[in-house]
Amino acid sequence: MGRHANGRNNWRLSRELTIGLIAIVVIVSVILWWTTAREDTNRNHATATPCINGTVTLPIQAIDSPQLAELIAGYEDSDPVVRDYCVEPQLVSSGVDAALTLASGPRDVTRAALEAVDRTPASDTWPIVFNTAIGVAHTNDVEVSGADWTELADRGVVIPAGKNVYARAVAASALTSGDIDRGVDLLRADRTLTVDDAVADGSPLLAVTEDSTPDGYTFYAPDDLAVSTVAIPLTATDRVSEEQTRAAADFARYVSAQVEQAEPDGPQRQLLSTADIISERFASVPEESKGSIDDGTDTLVLLDTSTNMDALIDGHRIASEVALLLDPLMLSVGRAGGRVALWNYSSPLSPGVTRPWRENVTFLDDTAGVSATKAVKGFGTGGDPMTRTSVLAALGAVSQRSTDTGQAVRFVIITSGTADTMDDRAFRDGLTAGGSGQIIPQVVHVGTGPLDPVLAEWATSNGGTAVTADMTVASIADTLQDAFGVARP
Repeated sequence: MGRHANGRNNWRLSRELTIGLIAIVVIVSVILWWTTAREDTNRNHATATPCINGTVTLPIQAIDSPQLAELIAGYEDSDPVVRDYCVEPQLVSSGVDAALTLASGPRDVTRAALEAVDRTPASDTWPIVFNTAIGVAHTNDVEVSGADWTELADRGVVIPAGKNVYARAVAASALTSGDIDRGVDLLRADRTLTVDDAVADGSPLLAVTEDSTPDGYTFYAPDDLAVSTVAIPLTATDRVSEEQTRAAADFARYVSAQVEQAEPDGPQRQLLSTADIISERFASVPEESKGSIDDGTDTLVLLDTSTNMDALIDGHRIASEVALLLDPLMLSVGRAGGRVALWNYSSPLSPGVTRPWRENVTFLDDTAGVSATKAVKGFGTGGDPMTRTSVLAALGAVSQRSTDTGQAVRFVIITSGTADTMDDRAFRDGLTAGGSGQIIPQVVHVGTGPLDPVLAEWATSNGGTAVTADMTVASIADTLQDAFGVARP
């Protein structure tokens, strides 16, 4: 019999085929999901930071320069990562806070400077960071082509003060053909002469580094004489972490790979060895003051010995340079008949000590400044500059001395800034209350921090001065000389 139509669509899929199609759809969906998830994962891995532990700063003690800035920029562009920390270089002024320091000059001098702030090199390998060419800057009307150092010396080359005292020693060694005594004399003769001063004086020939050639002068290098600046990774302390010291070692490795580590040839090595001795003698032996203090005014010197005084200047710590410069000035006070008192200050560093100042030499001392010159050479550095508290304490001693003698007393304050918490009003009130008698306040601000505005206002409004010295030995020398009232010869 034939089949009769029932009026319904009869195009139904079989049960098996339906199940098969569903399975295929599921499999395709799973494949698409897995592929998309994998791409997302790869994308996330590609964009994820390698700094799982975050960022670690690399504190570098150095004077900023174009060469250093270029090197640090290259290091940062290499995306340095040490133990899952991204490394971020940062310049600091104090060796106490540094994981790496830059230095030039004799190794013994560098090690001594580090020991003075209780720091130790982490390695004996100190890679060269950059080389600074040393030569003669000359005016355009002076012909120097072909002249060697000996010939230039006969033409009156001066060695003005600059940012690198060792470079000056190298120039002195070259100009004297390695004569140590004459080299030291050359450095002493021009110690307070800046490049600007020499230009103003019309000096036609200046021994300088290439990067300090003044406008209007042309740099001439008699040979390839140069000073190397090296990078010194330091060991960890309670202020410098192990992660930071690892970052310092990584930076040193980068420097070794990027900068040619060439050694000087025989003749240059001999000149540099002599320069080592010249710079050491120049730094260690105080020069005699040629000036005099007309009235022999009693003077109290209040000296900041905080870690701020570890900032580098002319390749040495500010603290060392200030101590050297104070020596002849204090002796000048004594020779003119004045008494010298010496106090130093920082935040208390020893258990049980609560006050930040130390009365090292009082006005009772009658050694004509000799005791003060001995004491200042023995100061270490540490802590923060508790300036306001210390100034008020020393002001009391100055006022008492003026009252006892009926004479004016000079109050020389050498400070790197203020870290104590005394507010402005309390400090002003203390200065007003303690400033009895005839006081000549002289504030000499050194370092890179700001000058205390209340201290400066008090000094200038009471017939004294408040001067911020430039970061050069010459500027600090001039500022201290003015503060002591030493007449130039």
